[in-house]
Amino acid sequence: MKPTKILVTGATGFIGSRLCERLSLVHNLPYRALVRNFSRASRIARVDAEMVSGELLDKPALERALEECDVVMHLAHSEDRLAKKETRALIDVCIQAGIQRFVHVSSMAVYGPEPGPECSSEETAVISHYGEAYSDSKAGQEAVVMAAVRSRNFPAVIVRPTVVYGPYSGFVPPVIDAAHRGHITLIDDGKGVCNAVYVDDVCDAIVAAMLADNVIGGAFVINGDTPVSWREFNLQLASMAGKPFDVSNLASADIREYWHSQAPRFTDNFRQLAGLLASNDFHAELSRVPLFESFLGWAKNSLGERLSDQQKLRIKLKLGYSNAPAPRSATSVEWPDPGRLVRECYPIVISNQKAKNALGWAPAYSFEDGVQLTGQWLKFVRMIEGHGDA
Repeated sequence: MKPTKILVTGATGFIGSRLCERLSLVHNLPYRALVRNFSRASRIARVDAEMVSGELLDKPALERALEECDVVMHLAHSEDRLAKKETRALIDVCIQAGIQRFVHVSSMAVYGPEPGPECSSEETAVISHYGEAYSDSKAGQEAVVMAAVRSRNFPAVIVRPTVVYGPYSGFVPPVIDAAHRGHITLIDDGKGVCNAVYVDDVCDAIVAAMLADNVIGGAFVINGDTPVSWREFNLQLASMAGKPFDVSNLASADIREYWHSQAPRFTDNFRQLAGLLASNDFHAELSRVPLFESFLGWAKNSLGERLSDQQKLRIKLKLGYSNAPAPRSATSVEWPDPGRLVRECYPIVISNQKAKNALGWAPAYSFEDGVQLTGQWLKFVRMIEGHGDA
């Protein structure tokens, strides 16, 4: 469908900003950007984007933002714990406003951090609960959207980008920084599958999902045509730094064990809280409030009467006991963060054939093209030597 005006949520994020740029400069489509924090809106301000202030849980702000709009492109994802609530609130206002097409930008993360071969295609993939915050949050958002499609005839389409890279991508600069420091780390020798897709291809797929017929209620993976290994991805980016670097390998099992050892335990958190509650400084601050002053006096007297001297001593010893994990052995290799671990241990290639067939879309950029364009941006922001374009 040809839109009258599009509302873009998440317009100041990595994909959202580029989407606004392409709506203005390539597709020449009218849109309005919902902006929560205008300090992050400099990119879309350069293309003279129409912007409106608002948050997804602010119903009056959403109603104003949706005036004259008949399409919504929903990219916003503020906090994992709020994602479902925000998406449900947005859908309610969209139905009230008579929105004709809702493109929900999800993620391949809905397949979880360790998907099986059935997830190589949308037709056989099973979405579940994984105990991983981001995956569960994105899956929860999709469930809200699909429930509205089934029970309220909501005209929604879902797109699931894979590993989106390009200018302003959050995980490109760390690779360049590591290359400048002279050391690149691979996980499991970089054998994991990188389902890389260039950001412009994702933006064009979102537009295609808006324009396509007979796709309401569908979900489509947006991936590049030729996935690469994470070894190839990291080393090709690192080579653009133009400096020699060493390459080391870490086993994913060792990384998991390390981060598991760093995870705060309930008992550790309880000790810290109990230590705070028992501290003299904390009592001094609370005692300035009359209500707490009387409560603290009662609590101390009451507990003091009920605890033996031996019990009091055991409590003091426990509050002073530290069970923090031992620091890792000295090494020049930094542990990759958990986000890298999830991304770079991905076991399967995900097909983009359904999106090609139904949306009339195909990726325009090969991996080599995307890396070259990313390199131009890295030069422009002076992360690597040379002259590049924004």
